Amino acid sequence: MSYRIKTALHGANPTLEIFDVSSGSMRMAWEYPKEVGSEEKDPELASLRREEAIHELFRRLFLLTTEQYLKGELGRDDSEASGSHGGGHKAH
Repeated sequence: MSYRIKTALHGANPTLEIFDVSSGSMRMAWEYPKEVGSEEKDPELASLRREEAIHELFRRLFLLTTEQYLKGELGRDDSEASGSHGGGHKAH
């Protein structure tokens, strides 16, 4: 499966969108959390929210990759994917 990756900035916030090329469907959308104005005065809390957002991005990318692998779309070369790996067993 091939993907088209679109990145952009919404203000100062980076965004990421991943689309399936064959169907055109969006597989993932992510946006870095917006900086909160005067309500958010605690720099430690703001830092924690940014760190959580990065962890969420990598978690979702991992799940997307795992889904591809489980569907047989990753981790195999053409000979293995076609079943001609030469390690078959005879039935007795």
